[in-house]
Amino acid sequence: MKRKLVKQGAATMMVSLPAKWIKQHGLDKGDEIEVEETGDGSLVIEMKNKKGKKETAINITSMTESSIRTLLTNAYRLGYDRIDVKYAYDNALRIIEHTLKKQLLGFQIVKKENKKCIIENITEPSAEQFENIYSKMILNIKELFDIAKDALEGSNKRIDEAEDIEDSIKQFDNFCRRIIAKENLYGHYALQWAFHAELIHAQREIYLLLRHLKNNKTKCNKEILSLLEECREMFEMIVRAHKEKNIELLERAHDMEKKLVYEAGHKLLEKGKDSIIVKHIVNAIREFYLCASPLMGMAI
Repeated sequence: MKRKLVKQGAATMMVSLPAKWIKQHGLDKGDEIEVEETGDGSLVIEMKNKKGKKETAINITSMTESSIRTLLTNAYRLGYDRIDVKYAYDNALRIIEHTLKKQLLGFQIVKKENKKCIIENITEPSAEQFENIYSKMILNIKELFDIAKDALEGSNKRIDEAEDIEDSIKQFDNFCRRIIAKENLYGHYALQWAFHAELIHAQREIYLLLRHLKNNKTKCNKEILSLLEECREMFEMIVRAHKEKNIELLERAHDMEKKLVYEAGHKLLEKGKDSIIVKHIVNAIREFYLCASPLMGMAI
């Protein structure tokens, strides 16, 4: 957006701030903001000292679970602390309550009226817990890989755990993205957000693989097991590259993707056997590879 400079006094220039940004952060006359000059000639304006509650309103006209869940999840991720919700159908409240319980850490309904409710941040972990929550998310993704390996070897003993693990991963990811949005974590808001989005798409394929295996118990051959193990290796490489800001590891991820998707993966798909299983593993490899792009930007 463009803003014109307005001269005030002999040497002072002033510029107006967007009204939407002012309202979003609860700023008023006399409040202080921070203005930082960067090395590339840019100015960064930040609201640091005032921590008012961010509020928004949502009008739900659908009864589709995914639509309601997505609206609430995105309001949470964007850092809102209070959400005033109107809904057209009484049954929508059940979906709202389920979404809060399963995916939005610390948020609860504090007031209910006729087809209205107010959701507020009650017991959310602090921003200082970001690294701990992120680590828990990574551990849970590793658990999905362990269960998938067992299932592909013919053991479904732990496959029922996948649903709860997936809920935890969503919960942890939503919290991480919320903190990234609120705190502009690491100074790479868009890149960090993109990394989390790709990571979640990738692990989702492992979860969908487990859903398939739950209903179609299969003992797979060594080639498919090897593909899963290499998919896990790529995941762990991406996690390490994120931690270390290691461009060399990200370059290796590019090489692995070409080998695993276009050689090993396509070869297995052409055979036709267990193609659904192979498809989910190949899709996961592709998504883990896509994590490398925002990570390279963060590492430069």
